[in-house]
Amino acid sequence: MFTSPTFLVGSALATLWAAMFHLFFGKRLTDLILYWFIGLIAFAVGQAMADILGARWLLVGEIHIAESTCACWLGMLVARWLKV
Repeated sequence: MFTSPTFLVGSALATLWAAMFHLFFGKRLTDLILYWFIGLIAFAVGQAMADILGARWLLVGEIHIAESTCACWLGMLVARWLKV
């Protein structure tokens, strides 16, 4: 499972979004670690929700790019808003 292309590309995208979010909003290294962890979880939740709902918009292979990206950014924004 951890070597499947879907997992690797999804993890890479979530890591990229977390790094960009930290670049815009982060202050400390611990923020980067937090945003990365939240980003991975939110990306996976967005992927699962899009799969369950049957959304087929902007699919790359099995990865729901738009839905997962929105969930990832939303999760990181909520974490920043809550000051976790």
